[in-house]
Amino acid sequence: MNLYVSTGFRYQDPNYTACTAASAQDMLNFVALSRSGGAGFRWHLSRSGTTRDTLLRYERAHDTLSGASKGSDPHGWRNALNYYGWGSGALIAGHMVYDDISFTSYGAAMHAAVRQMILTHKPVGVLGWAGHHAQMITGYFGLVGDPLATLADGTWANTFSIGGFYVSDPLRSDSIVNKRVGYAALATTSNLHLRFRSFRQTDSPYDDGYTPGYRVSRTEWYGRFTLLLPLR
Repeated sequence: MNLYVSTGFRYQDPNYTACTAASAQDMLNFVALSRSGGAGFRWHLSRSGTTRDTLLRYERAHDTLSGASKGSDPHGWRNALNYYGWGSGALIAGHMVYDDISFTSYGAAMHAAVRQMILTHKPVGVLGWAGHHAQMITGYFGLVGDPLATLADGTWANTFSIGGFYVSDPLRSDSIVNKRVGYAALATTSNLHLRFRSFRQTDSPYDDGYTPGYRVSRTEWYGRFTLLLPLR
């Protein structure tokens, strides 16, 4: 599977704080072009810089970053995807189309990414650069086994393997657009702008108002592999 479509992709440049916004724009474009948005999907294809900056302003008004920070965080990225894709109803816990989810291991994150792409036909967002940058996985190759197999208790078996992924990055200078990257390479490459590492940013000190309970947001992600996963 590969959901990348060149007519849906744009770089974040020249807005170098807009990686999450450009990625949200690209992901919604890919969903629109693949017609996988489902009920309530309202996004219309756009590659304009004005749209990118509108998304970023929305993210900044709905994220959990400190005021001194630039760009946005996983909550802002998630909220922009849900609101601009499916409306205010998709911001509510239990009704979200995308959510930011963290995993204790690279393997668990990548198995979940593949499974959710299969179930939803939507791309996955990746918190790259140890959480400092937004990237996208639009597909995978070399699948062996059944990603939907479960154990007796109903949990995912995760016994399948993946050859690798199709990765895109909205920053032009990274030169990563619809790039085939092996499963092991994505975890171990010496190119730190490509390697998927655990989240190390600490500048989201506030609670996420769109989910129940109280939690300092950075504690959700720190030291974990964080994705923007499509849920439905």
